[in-house]
Amino acid sequence: MIALPVTVSSGGPVAREIAPGGPLFGVVLAAGVLVFLLLVHKITRRRLAAYVQQRRHKQQNADAFLRGYDAVCKVLIAVLTLVALAGSLPMLGLSMALIGTMLGWSLQTPVRGLAAWVMVVLKRPFRVGDRIRIADVTGDVTDIQLNHIVLNQVGGTVSGEEPCGRGILVPTAMLFGEEIINYDLLSRQEYAASKGPTSRFLLDEVLVRVTFGSDYELAKALCVQAARQAVGEIIGEVDEEPFTRTGFVPQGVLIRVRYKTRPAKRQELSSRVTELIWKAFTEHAERVRFRIPTAGMAVVSRREDAAGPFPPAGEDP
Repeated sequence: MIALPVTVSSGGPVAREIAPGGPLFGVVLAAGVLVFLLLVHKITRRRLAAYVQQRRHKQQNADAFLRGYDAVCKVLIAVLTLVALAGSLPMLGLSMALIGTMLGWSLQTPVRGLAAWVMVVLKRPFRVGDRIRIADVTGDVTDIQLNHIVLNQVGGTVSGEEPCGRGILVPTAMLFGEEIINYDLLSRQEYAASKGPTSRFLLDEVLVRVTFGSDYELAKALCVQAARQAVGEIIGEVDEEPFTRTGFVPQGVLIRVRYKTRPAKRQELSSRVTELIWKAFTEHAERVRFRIPTAGMAVVSRREDAAGPFPPAGEDP
């Protein structure tokens, strides 16, 4: 009988080739990384595309976002696949951490802007048509882009709260570091569902000063009547009547007539209320008298023989 030599092996030739440290291990690792990353990209892109399509403001923004997402993913997949060819798992992990750090530092502002756009799409703190204030800029949102929010500036060229037609581009990256004030947060449907006060309308006021000798009750009634006439349509929507708040000032009484108004028409309606109060007080000049501030801001009562009532001042002395 002839004894044959027997060798004990942990695996065949193929197993030894693809085992860690083998010449083909890098190829197998790269192929596995490539397949895994492509699968992850396909699943996440499909879900992300469906979600963005439901909440997009404009189709071109959604398309641009998905193109950017695809480009970044392709670069990452290519880099990680090449690194995996070296066949070193520690090197692959270190490369992923290094790439993430480099991208974080080099693309900090663009990534913040992209993240802010995603936040606007998902959370919808404001929409096209809303009046918002970001930092020191107030305007009506006309467009929401990947990198900028386009506003029709309110005020700017004039003193007031009316759109001036000057476009302002606000970088979306600013949304994470600035306070955002939205004048049109709730829609009427949301207001009906919440059964609470709506922020679709703002509380505004007009200040009127009358002398101590005036008919106080009549003055309040005239102010409320003027506000009701100016904002009658809004009263039916918010189910809230105009009201007054009063306080003493030197030589007179300050009446604040308050009412709900639309943000875009705030100055228009306050001007209308002021005109109606002026006309009403003029018709009752013997019973209601405006308090007159002098040039030095000292306050005196209107004399009985004065030529006529004076318009209310705009601010407290």
